[in-house]
Amino acid sequence: MRRASGPLRVLDRIVETIATAAFIVMFAAALLQVLVRYVLHIPVPWTEELARVLFTLAMLLGIALAIRSGEHIRVEALADRLPRRLRLVLELAFQLLILVLLLVLARGTLRMLDVTWNSYLIALGWLRTGYLYLAQLIALGLMLLYLVARMVEGLRALGGGGDRPPR
Repeated sequence: MRRASGPLRVLDRIVETIATAAFIVMFAAALLQVLVRYVLHIPVPWTEELARVLFTLAMLLGIALAIRSGEHIRVEALADRLPRRLRLVLELAFQLLILVLLLVLARGTLRMLDVTWNSYLIALGWLRTGYLYLAQLIALGLMLLYLVARMVEGLRALGGGGDRPPR
């Protein structure tokens, strides 16, 4: 992962830490679910719901980090054959499309946040469903922030201020 400088570096570390912790606890909850259900023959429904919630959080934060570092899935067979300047323009066009998609998702997430704020998860009765959409909204905000930072890098490279195109 290419490291950011300044405040984004601190943010990267925080996001990485939260995503990693969510993944570890999710894995532990899933393991506990299997052990308790199949070894002790006792169903514990909250472990499955907790694992799903944490999986979602880890995935969304992972997507944000992939956007930041340019490690998301992509097919570069055509782009690698294009001249540098055209490749940068194409990359910026795709980033603009992703930006629009993220804004549409954020709009829907805001609506769901409003609709589900007063409902609670069944097995985790202390956890509002709205918190899940709040976490999604925060992750979408991170994705937008990271995407805009990459677009700025791309514009600088297009203007001749960068050595290589952002990946």
